[in-house]
Amino acid sequence: MKVFLDQARKERGSVLVITMLILVLTTLIGISAMTSSNIEIQIAQNEKRHKTVFYAADAGIQVGRAVLNDLKAADSGNWDNLLAGQQLVGQGAGTTTLDQVVQNTGGQNIGPATFQLQVTDNEDLDGSNLVDTDSIIVLTSTANYRNSTVQIQAVVRYGGAGDQYAQEHYDTDSSGAASTESTAVANTERW
Repeated sequence: MKVFLDQARKERGSVLVITMLILVLTTLIGISAMTSSNIEIQIAQNEKRHKTVFYAADAGIQVGRAVLNDLKAADSGNWDNLLAGQQLVGQGAGTTTLDQVVQNTGGQNIGPATFQLQVTDNEDLDGSNLVDTDSIIVLTSTANYRNSTVQIQAVVRYGGAGDQYAQEHYDTDSSGAASTESTAVANTERW
């Protein structure tokens, strides 16, 4: 019995040591879980911010396409005026940029994000970036929201007066070359 008591006295602190090790391990696991949760929250916030700014840029493209169509319908030289930074005729009278026209007709805020629009001439082989000879123009929408920026470019082709304009799209063959929709589809009114 004396041997058993001596053995028990030697192991008195072992339970305390084991308990402390378990406590340290559970604390480390808890800290790791909290850190992981915080990182996941930041990832979700970044994704939400990116989607917000992406959809704002996309909305800018849609607004820009509609305004460009109206400007061209009001006066066929308005796209040239936009490219050259000259005053527009009709709906955008007195303005020189697409941003000014949009600002005057409703603003450039989509929720908390804002977008800016810019137009450039496509390569229409006329030798000038200030003159549009083929009724095709490149529209760039740049949206910003809390240190996030997204830029989208679209090619806009004027298809006639009214609320219609043909779209260009990229083939699914991943060739990277833009192709115009078929004539039947391009002549259909949309939006």
